Amino acid sequence: MAKNRDGALGVYRVLDLTDSNGAYCARLLGDLGADVIKVEPPTGDPGRSLPPFAGDVPHSEKSLYFLHRNANKRGVTLNLTTSDGRRILKQLIGTSDVLIENFPPDYLKSLDLDYPKLHRLNARLIVASITEFGHAGPYKDRKGSNLVNFAMSGVMITSGFPGKAPCLCPGSPAYDAAALHAAIAIVTALLTRGSSGKGQYIDTSVHETSRLGLYPWIIPNYSYALNPDGPPPSPESRMGAAIYPVYPCKDGLIRVIALTPRQWDALVRVLGSPEVLLIDEWRSFMYRIGNSADLYALVTEYTEKYTMLELFEAGKREGVPIAPIFSIENFIESPHTRARKSFVEVNHPVAGRAPYPVPPYKWSVTPAYLRRPAPCLGQHNEEVYCSELGLSLAELTALRGAGAL
Repeated sequence: MAKNRDGALGVYRVLDLTDSNGAYCARLLGDLGADVIKVEPPTGDPGRSLPPFAGDVPHSEKSLYFLHRNANKRGVTLNLTTSDGRRILKQLIGTSDVLIENFPPDYLKSLDLDYPKLHRLNARLIVASITEFGHAGPYKDRKGSNLVNFAMSGVMITSGFPGKAPCLCPGSPAYDAAALHAAIAIVTALLTRGSSGKGQYIDTSVHETSRLGLYPWIIPNYSYALNPDGPPPSPESRMGAAIYPVYPCKDGLIRVIALTPRQWDALVRVLGSPEVLLIDEWRSFMYRIGNSADLYALVTEYTEKYTMLELFEAGKREGVPIAPIFSIENFIESPHTRARKSFVEVNHPVAGRAPYPVPPYKWSVTPAYLRRPAPCLGQHNEEVYCSELGLSLAELTALRGAGAL
């Protein structure tokens, strides 16, 4: 265990061997106080080259993608293809509680670092592996990507407008969903270890968890459909525009969720109870779906009379969910964001000072917060290898010269 710190996971040490496709997992644990050590090859995580960059200047220390997913971590370099690199990793494993990796299946086995070997080094170690299709099954050796996993999960069929090609969500939702599920499994394994004293192996498939993370409400439909006497699963289609419509208003756009008769009645009151919307048929959810194009034109006539904030406040008062659709700038400056202090200033030694998003939850006793920026390449080599593992500066220099660091 690491030295006790603030946060729910303040007594645990995590080794992060992932690239930026899996780095969000350890970032979540770091937000909860864990001492996360990011282990990169001497050439650095390839994610350091992903745009956009701070100041629009390409630089290995200025990738916004990397900076976000690797905050709250210390960073060291280590070449696992060398015997010295593997020896040092084994020393780190002896002092750690969790190891997270997203190498291709069997890569660590080829280095003689598969889970049985790691378990012998530290029986309390929790190893979380994130791969495209898991470590077993017919797809395990296939290559994937955010687009491939998002599409193959089945979620993409619901994304976009009817009659048009499906849309890919921005960012990396498939990988981030897998990272979140792996983090939850790690926290559960740590809780279990408290009573069993034993570590565990966690196998996370991006293909599977992208569906669970992005579209969980359809899973029960399939579960019920497994009953031979039950109905077949309902077909999936792109109905978001009809079920969760987006309407223009005076200064932007809003999204409305009026599914039940009570919510519909509240929406009608928000819009001033116009006679055309008081027709009883509109209270039927299925009727509104079947006549969504006509309804859209009618509702727009009234939403355009108000601002986003006016509609949001009226929705809260009347009892119907209405959400402003902010630009990034408007979101950062919104009263809600400011009241929750959702961004804090962080100073990176190369990228400079900038606002960073904080964890989306607030706890009073064990707070989750940003303590440090993402590490520069090899920034904490001396701190970890010399101060904590006991190597001398001369040994560190020799290892660097031999290509191990």
